[in-house]
Amino acid sequence: MALWRGIVRWLLATALLLLAAVQTLLLVLVLVPLPRQPLLATASVLATSWCTPVLALPAALGLLGVLAARRVRVRWTSWIALTTSGAALFCALAPYALAWRTARVQGEGLSLAGQFDGLNYALTPDRERTLGYARVGRHRLKMDVWLPDRPAHRPRPAVVWVHGGGWESGHRSQTPRWNQWLNDRGYAVFDVEYRLAPGATQLQQIGDVKCAIGWVRRHADRYGVDPSRIVLAGTSAGGNLALSAAYTARDVRPRPSCRTARDTSVRAVVSFYGPTDMAGLIASGADPADPAVRRFMGGSFRSAPDSFRLGSPAQLVRADVPPTLLLHGSHDRLVPVTQARELNARLAAIGARHRYVEIPWADHAFDYNWGGWGTQIARPVLARFLATHAGP
Repeated sequence: MALWRGIVRWLLATALLLLAAVQTLLLVLVLVPLPRQPLLATASVLATSWCTPVLALPAALGLLGVLAARRVRVRWTSWIALTTSGAALFCALAPYALAWRTARVQGEGLSLAGQFDGLNYALTPDRERTLGYARVGRHRLKMDVWLPDRPAHRPRPAVVWVHGGGWESGHRSQTPRWNQWLNDRGYAVFDVEYRLAPGATQLQQIGDVKCAIGWVRRHADRYGVDPSRIVLAGTSAGGNLALSAAYTARDVRPRPSCRTARDTSVRAVVSFYGPTDMAGLIASGADPADPAVRRFMGGSFRSAPDSFRLGSPAQLVRADVPPTLLLHGSHDRLVPVTQARELNARLAAIGARHRYVEIPWADHAFDYNWGGWGTQIARPVLARFLATHAGP
């Protein structure tokens, strides 16, 4: 009997230590900023987005294990398990409580059942929808056209979507579930690509986005689109390009990269966690003297201040900028939330029409988890914004 009791104690102690190790790893992924490597960054986003269900289960198992350990007098491992399980349980419930409060403020709820509703990311573009919209030098720029299944009785609104990727990577139709979601609500979507760094500067990329807007305007009749109801939207670097293109539609610079794009104005603009101040962003995460940074920005802040200004939406604010929606995670590790807060403050100070929603505990690219709290909050916010400014 003593032998079996010893075996049970050993097995239980081992299980509790393994569980504590798993909980500690999950807590590190959620709480500690990780190196900006693709695998670790993706793990961090998913761990943060799925924080409640991912941590709640091992926390519950740990607490049950602690109760069992106390009965067979496994003491020191039970204290370790109790500590990690308590921390895991707190980190599981705190984000949900904050997200629930934000959702309630927006007049929405959260779905536990929808938490694991898949990912919003495609490894390759949707080539069946692809067409070329411009040729710039040796580059043939393409877009994917996503149209609603149901026929339109009158010209429908459209969204020009600009992908993210740090200005140097990414591709059109990178976030297909947003395109499908918009189609389901009657919006045509033109998911565009642009020239990537290091082969292109930021101002050239803004010019590509303006070119795409002009193309959609010129071909509006072909796709049953109302050219007066075009909304520009983007994620991360795409959010930066979308804001910059929308805020400079009436300016001479940056010029559209194709000459036929005469009117590049839009009804409204949406940015998901996009940078708004390039000088501040570079100073916080890169060496301003790096040749790659200088090449992308067209020089240093001192030698090319106009390039930094034209690529920084916070520097372009006017009272008549298009209605703006900003969505940003409070725990964004790539683009500090202060970037969105600064633009929000400047828009508010000048009386421009805008809305800012800061999503608690959300990391960069939170919407890659389609069922996560951040995306569940963002969807109804975006739906109301589009209905207000572009119509159904």
